[in-house]
Amino acid sequence: MFSQIKNNKQGISLIEIIISISVLAIGILGLLQAFPRGVATQRTIELETIGNHLAQEKFEEFAALTYEDIATGTLENQVRMSSDQGDPFYHFKRTTVVELVDQDMIVTGGDIGLKKITVTLSWPRPLNGATDSLTMVTLVSKR
Repeated sequence: MFSQIKNNKQGISLIEIIISISVLAIGILGLLQAFPRGVATQRTIELETIGNHLAQEKFEEFAALTYEDIATGTLENQVRMSSDQGDPFYHFKRTTVVELVDQDMIVTGGDIGLKKITVTLSWPRPLNGATDSLTMVTLVSKR
């Protein structure tokens, strides 16, 4: 009965080791490519959040003014948020436009007591240098 048991001590061949290492390397390379994209996505979201806060900051400035004190026209045109190149806000540019509108949101020459404020922020994307932008709009009426 014991004579029928085979003693198989072959082990793993060199080809099997090379194939295993190749498959493992391809998997690791795939994962490594995901990290830079994840970092870029995280940075993009961070920049969008900063842009959102800068636009909100401008709206808060208008909230402190009376309706009559809010001038119409282009108040800012691609103005940098900082003049210091080391400042994180240096690359952000803001455009602010205030227009008189009617009840249908159509720009008009007459003042019926409604102003539309449009704030647009732009900044370069982290990896490719293209420009991202964010536009926010609010209305202000006579009280």
